[in-house]
Amino acid sequence: MKYSAGNLPYINQELLKLDQSKEWRVTVTPWKEKRGLNANAQQHKWYGQISEYYGDRTALDVKNFCKAEIGLPLLLNSTIHGDKMEFLLTKLDYYRHGHESKIKLIQCLEVTSLFNTAESKQYMEQMIFYWNDQGVNIKFKGK
Repeated sequence: MKYSAGNLPYINQELLKLDQSKEWRVTVTPWKEKRGLNANAQQHKWYGQISEYYGDRTALDVKNFCKAEIGLPLLLNSTIHGDKMEFLLTKLDYYRHGHESKIKLIQCLEVTSLFNTAESKQYMEQMIFYWNDQGVNIKFKGK
């Protein structure tokens, strides 16, 4: 949760909801818009789980598919990176390539590493929805 002076009453209210008979650890760290390594580690864990589920594709295959089909549309909507990525894809004639060629191209492009925290969360949520619909049970760790 993002702490700022304006939401202190809300944070206090949330803390009071905790079971008061237990002890809790509260950690405060500086806010940053860039996603953390935990999100990156979780994504790579999922790539491996999906790969194992199917057995005929590598974790890298799954990652590239997710970058192309889930990550790229998110990045194209980014106010910071969308126009630049669209320019690059047009120069590469990306949209005229077949699926296999697109997957090879996407491996050479930064997609998920350009996400801010909100975009990374959205990417992960969409991964969960997509792969759970495919029968692969992935979820956020701790849930």
